[in-house]
Amino acid sequence: MTKNKLLNAAIYICKFIKLIYILSFIAFTCIFIHFQIDRDYYIENNIQLSLTSTQSSEINFKHSDKWGDGIKKDNKEVYALDKMTTKSIYMIYLKLIFVIVIMFLITKEFQNIVQSVKHFDTFKKDNIISFSRIGKYMLLYFLATSYSVIEFQEGQTTETHFSFIPLYFALLAFIMAEIFKEGNALMEENELTV
Repeated sequence: MTKNKLLNAAIYICKFIKLIYILSFIAFTCIFIHFQIDRDYYIENNIQLSLTSTQSSEINFKHSDKWGDGIKKDNKEVYALDKMTTKSIYMIYLKLIFVIVIMFLITKEFQNIVQSVKHFDTFKKDNIISFSRIGKYMLLYFLATSYSVIEFQEGQTTETHFSFIPLYFALLAFIMAEIFKEGNALMEENELTV
């Protein structure tokens, strides 16, 4: 089983995905810093901010509030990128980095599981811990991506977004942790009888 091509491919794919997450972290940090230095670049090049998503098994609620001096303004004028508050910019950046770190950790735990299966250590306790961690990370991912508030100088937009796919994966990970726990108990019982 050490020569199993599928397991080797899964390990290389996990390493590649982790590299993509590291490069994404660096890229978003550079964009964040550049945005702080030269905000006009993004306005002049008409770069839009879009936080909506339309996938199946999702529920979206979006609410926008405008306030100001009573002058009727267009949504594009109120919710423009250059009108975003500094607090919102930092919150978006931190949320994005948090999601990237969570996804990196999930991939790392999955790679650990695949490597242990490759080395015939399938039902060891480390795999139980890894599946439990994946479930917890998926719950954190669900919480981090389910709500966002962006404040602008003359208004704010709030979005509640429930995607049930992370919850399905969290449930699956917790179930796999229980299955591996039973497998570990049977393996230890067999070792005692031999």
